[in-house]
Order: sequence, then C-alpha cells, then structure tokens
Amino acid sequence: MSSRDLVTELGRWLDELARKWERFFAHDPQVRVPPEREREALERRLRELSRQEPSSPAEDFRLQQLLHRFSTHSALWQRQLRDREASRKGMTAPPAEINATRRAPVPPAEDEYATLHAAYVSALHAAGNAGTVSLDKFRETLQAQRHALEGRGAVVEGFDVVQEGTQVKVRARVRRGRES
Repeated sequence: MSSRDLVTELGRWLDELARKWERFFAHDPQVRVPPEREREALERRLRELSRQEPSSPAEDFRLQQLLHRFSTHSALWQRQLRDREASRKGMTAPPAEINATRRAPVPPAEDEYATLHAAYVSALHAAGNAGTVSLDKFRETLQAQRHALEGRGAVVEGFDVVQEGTQVKVRARVRRGRES
C-alpha cells in the first residue's frame, strides 16, 4: 500500500474514531467506555508512518495535516474526559480559576501517573526486563523531568511510554515556548 493510500485510510480511521468519541461523550449506550485503545492504535500507526520518508512534498503535507488533526482531536478528547471526570466528582471551579488553569500547563492527574506507570511496567515485562520501579519513585521522576523541561521554556503536554529494542523509556511530549 502506498503512503498516499495509507494517509487516506488513516484519515478515514480518524474520522471514524472522532465519531466514536462523540458518541461516548453523548452517552450512547453502545459506546460505554472511551475508545482509548483505538486512539492508541491510530497513534501508533501515525507514528510509524511519520518515521518513513515521504515520496513527495504533497504526501508530506497531507501527513502533517493528518498528524495535526489527530493531535487536535486527542487534546480535545483528553480535556473533555478531564472535564467529565471533574463534573462527576462535583468539582467545579470559579471562572477565574478555570481561566488560570487554561493558561498554565496542567500536570497529569494522579490516576494518569498510575496509568502511565502500569503501561511502563507492562512494557518492561514485555521487553523481558524483570526490573520494576515504585509508583512513588516513578511519579517523582516524571515530576522532576516536567519541572526541568518547563524551566527551559517547554510546555509539557504529557508523557508516552516508548520501547526502543529492549529498552523501555518514558518520553515527555513537549511544545517549545511558554503559553501566554
């Protein structure tokens, strides 16, 4: 399959995934859980495709456009999930606090650290490494990494577990420049 066909197919996959997320947020009884597995699978495919050399500038443009759409949708879905969880817990903030949190980078919630930790430990075991790290130490390390990156002017949007051969790493997703 050519990269052009693959970009078109992944674009359709993204559109279909967006509809599933909309149905989830609309409380559709057929979509009771967030389609996170599908999102992660699409993210993996997009990452693989982005590592390949594009055959033309037009294909590179289409791929970059698709990556941007995916990134925008993912950020929206994560924000909506946080908002939904906050409203479920009855946590409402005054408007001034809401505006302040939109300007500042939001650190991951405790359950996000736990989820990331579980993914990290799972990837370690899948890679054949028997070592583990405690959740507290894992959280401290990521918080220190976030603080160091933000001190250099980056905006940390989250973290990803990445496997390179037999090594398993946690990488920060960063955007350069401070938010205004």
